[in-house]
Amino acid sequence: MRTVLFALALCSLAGVAGCKKKTPEGPVVSPTFDERQSCGGDQDCAVVQIECCDACNGGTAVGVHMDHAADVRKEYVPAGTCEGTACTLMACPDPEPICREGRCGVAIGGTETLPDLPRR
Repeated sequence: MRTVLFALALCSLAGVAGCKKKTPEGPVVSPTFDERQSCGGDQDCAVVQIECCDACNGGTAVGVHMDHAADVRKEYVPAGTCEGTACTLMACPDPEPICREGRCGVAIGGTETLPDLPRR
């Protein structure tokens, strides 16, 4: 029993050949995130643009739980904030909401990201 435990400890600490480490798939999850970004599946999430311009045109898109989407948008882009703002008109695929490892994120053109909501 001690031999097995010792071998496992060596394997995990030293990365010994023959010890397989599972490499994570998809985007890396931040250790800190807003609880409004938690989810159980893609259907729980919504994409929210948190700047005047959309993500294709210099802004930022984040994934949040659909129950918080309207409140997050109001918090980051209050009514009247974007009046007179000129955005570029670049086209890109529509962002899609995703849920990875219990956190909402965004997929644009096959690239998945899990951006944090900026701290206020």
